[in-house]
Amino acid sequence: MTQYISPEIEHLDLEKFMWKALAQADEAGRAGEIPIGAVLVMDGEIISRGRAYHKESRSQLSHAELNTLLNGGEKLWKDYKRAILFTTVEPCPMCLGAVVMADVPHIIYALPDAVVFSKKSIEANPYIRRHIKSYFGGVLEEQSAKIIGKYRPNELKYIQTGVM
Repeated sequence: MTQYISPEIEHLDLEKFMWKALAQADEAGRAGEIPIGAVLVMDGEIISRGRAYHKESRSQLSHAELNTLLNGGEKLWKDYKRAILFTTVEPCPMCLGAVVMADVPHIIYALPDAVVFSKKSIEANPYIRRHIKSYFGGVLEEQSAKIIGKYRPNELKYIQTGVM
């Protein structure tokens, strides 16, 4: 599978929404969390935001993407087919699974993650593949890397190379 943007969302200003996700990442970094952020967009409007809250929530499950989906509320429940998740780092397997289970068809990310293999999961798993209409990365990739590097340089190295 190559990166693909469904025609139904190709008109969107991807950078505009990624900047909002990056603001969430910076907020997470300032709070001492892993600097990853996300926003959920529907019909050209942000319906929810989220950032990593691992330390604050005392839970390894408090990923930015999962928090954003959980914050989607009634709008996401009713109109999930039009939802687009923007995230500052390629989703991990848990977050990819949450996107699939929430029936969010579009994922746009900034920084590819060398260790998560989510793109390969989509390619290899027909169940996942039938749920994902758009999977596109590299949107403001350098800006995402800069934010992560500012707060967690070792984490950035791991995301980019897979080496601790």
